[in-house]
Amino acid sequence: MKLKYILVPNIYYLILASLLCLTTTKIKAQDFECLDCHENLVENSVHNDVIRCQDCHSDVIDESHMEGGVEKVDCGTCHSEYAETVSKDIHHRLKIGKKAPTCKICHGTHEIKSPENIKNKSSEFCGKCHSNITLGKPYHSTSSGESCFECHDQADHKPELELSVHKNLECADCHNFIANNLADHPDNIPHSKIADCYLCHGDVAKEYKESIHGISLSEGIDEAAQCWDCHGSHEILPVKNEDSKVYPTNLPTTCGKCHDDPDFVKKFSMSSKHPGSSYVKSVHGKIVESGDLEAANCVTCHGAHNIKNRVMPGSKISSFNVPNTCIQCHKEVTEEYEQSIHWIMAKKGVREAPVCNDCHSEHSITAINTINKKEKVRKIQEETCFQCHQNPVIARRYGLEGNEAKNYQDSYHGLAVMRGDTDAAMCIDCHGVHKILPKDHPESTVNRANVTSTCQKCHTDATDVFAQSYSHTAEQASVSEIESIVKDLYIWLIVVVIGGMVLHNLVIFIFEVRKRRKKVKNAISIPRFTPNEVVQHILLLTSFILLAITGFALKFPESWWAEGLKTIGMSETVRQYTHRICAVVMMVLGVYHIFYLFFTRRGRDVLVSLIPKLEDARQVVDNILYYLKIKKHKPEFDSYDYAEKAEYWALIWGTFVMGITGLILWFPTIVGDWAPIWLIKVSETVHFYEAILATLAIIVWHWFFVIFHPGEYPMSFVWIDGKMSLDHYRHHHEKHFKKVVLQWYKSNNDLMEGKKMSYSVELFFDTFKKNNLNPDEIIQAELNKDPKLRNWLEQEISPNQ
Repeated sequence: MKLKYILVPNIYYLILASLLCLTTTKIKAQDFECLDCHENLVENSVHNDVIRCQDCHSDVIDESHMEGGVEKVDCGTCHSEYAETVSKDIHHRLKIGKKAPTCKICHGTHEIKSPENIKNKSSEFCGKCHSNITLGKPYHSTSSGESCFECHDQADHKPELELSVHKNLECADCHNFIANNLADHPDNIPHSKIADCYLCHGDVAKEYKESIHGISLSEGIDEAAQCWDCHGSHEILPVKNEDSKVYPTNLPTTCGKCHDDPDFVKKFSMSSKHPGSSYVKSVHGKIVESGDLEAANCVTCHGAHNIKNRVMPGSKISSFNVPNTCIQCHKEVTEEYEQSIHWIMAKKGVREAPVCNDCHSEHSITAINTINKKEKVRKIQEETCFQCHQNPVIARRYGLEGNEAKNYQDSYHGLAVMRGDTDAAMCIDCHGVHKILPKDHPESTVNRANVTSTCQKCHTDATDVFAQSYSHTAEQASVSEIESIVKDLYIWLIVVVIGGMVLHNLVIFIFEVRKRRKKVKNAISIPRFTPNEVVQHILLLTSFILLAITGFALKFPESWWAEGLKTIGMSETVRQYTHRICAVVMMVLGVYHIFYLFFTRRGRDVLVSLIPKLEDARQVVDNILYYLKIKKHKPEFDSYDYAEKAEYWALIWGTFVMGITGLILWFPTIVGDWAPIWLIKVSETVHFYEAILATLAIIVWHWFFVIFHPGEYPMSFVWIDGKMSLDHYRHHHEKHFKKVVLQWYKSNNDLMEGKKMSYSVELFFDTFKKNNLNPDEIIQAELNKDPKLRNWLEQEISPNQ
């Protein structure tokens, strides 16, 4: 039914009611004329010429009402059907008492207009209180939600609504748009028209429309939070109810429903990724969770309905308003901060000047008044103070020195703090916590007039000289000059003294190396590497070292040695070409080495000797037990021991991995045509960490056995000429030497054909002959001086004889 047909009284009924009232009026009242004293107040009313004054004011029969007053008019005398609906209207169902509108408030007193002549009835009658709403159903209607339940199951909403603050409301009271389009309301109702809370909450509506949520919603962003997103829909509970979605302990979950959602955060580029979960872990969240509802929650800092982002006028979280927000709970420290140089600069518009949340964070604020207070302060110092005070951009922009933080870290206090000393002074111990002032301010704790007393907090006997001598930089120019001169003198002193020591020791080292080299050269030597293998090793050694230097120079460009490379001309272009040329050399060498292993007799002999065996694992244990003095004898190694085998196969693996990943990084666009997305990034990671692993393995493992091992120091010369002394070889590769002796004996006694002799044994004898040595004499000499070797040989040949 249309609104106008309900609000407009039936004209015929009105006439009938008026006649009835006229006929029942007492004769005495008919003789009493109100207009003798009063003007015709109903002249412009719908009641004019229809009813008399006494029809409404039936208690007025003479002038006595002037002293006793008149009774309240009962409109229900004539409009009984409307009087019944008024008692059941939304205002009375909500039990708002005296605030509930009466006939007089809506229709007026004597100037009552006919509803039939009013076009916008909602604005005329309801607009006095509700300026932003259209009635969802006629005000005097007695209809209920039964028509809604024809489509919607009561069980879905009725039980929730009965527990809600809105339990006395009907469907149409909230769902105004739907009530006005009941017959054909769409399934996908616009978010803004699902429900309208502003009929009752107009004051909230004004705040909400100016908030980031309200503005976003007006711009068509349906994901923006609306009333029911925060308060619930049919299950709305009082704010003070512990089960309410906006109860302080439940706010992180309610707000986090959107603001902790990764998809929501990504879609709207939110600055904070997970504020709800961060807040729960913060000191504020923990206090609220413990039951103290006075601690800060989402509403405390952001507001309830007037939530604004950082840049909106009136925002509680803008840089200029954060102190006003924090002062609600932290009055004393905020007042101190507002006297600091940080706040002074922030008010001047310096964006880099820190406010509360720049030091303490926003949602993940941690307590510092705990047992680990110093550790918390140290963390703040490193993550906040240093980040600004050693930032070169900020230093250049505002004319600061920019090295205060670095100077502090190089001082005793800074080094002690980094070491974990809880007594050493930190930034706040000297400069204060919140009321930080520049040193030229008379109240500054580091002002010349105050710095001594500041030092005396820790150093009770501190003097003015002591206090003024300790600072980030010398305040007097003369002090800086003296400090610079002393520093330069010591740098040159270090260069001269240490340089002289290096030259002195180098002379001695070269002499001892040549002496040992001569001694080894004059001894009986056996071949360890062939000339071909020596060249392979030198190419491998050179390319590997250059690859390590040029590769790590890219990863650590600010290191002292990388800076040193720049000074000798290794620009980025030179580094790139050097690295790639060495990579090509290593890969070509790797391919050649594979060919060498499979297609040369020497290579096959080496390959067979280097294949790992179960015996190698036993020798690892036996060797460690020997050096721990648990076993009396070392294990006897073949031509290659377990350490050499492990290193060789690690080299093969590393060369393959570094080659493949290096080519991927060298030609990423080509690889990208067929490779999975993760391949390039993973290759970069593998290339870097494999380089670290290989470099450390060479230094720790290979260099130990060929340089730092006491038996080899100052170095093994095998990499130069491929030769090893016979005595040294026997000492370490006894098992292989026994094979040489056994094959020599069998060959000399016609127990084995010469062609069946292994290549490594042939190499032994060929080397002896090339050096004009008699193999028979050498082997026999070894047998003569080593009874154990003779006994072993006799045991090996006795079964054959």
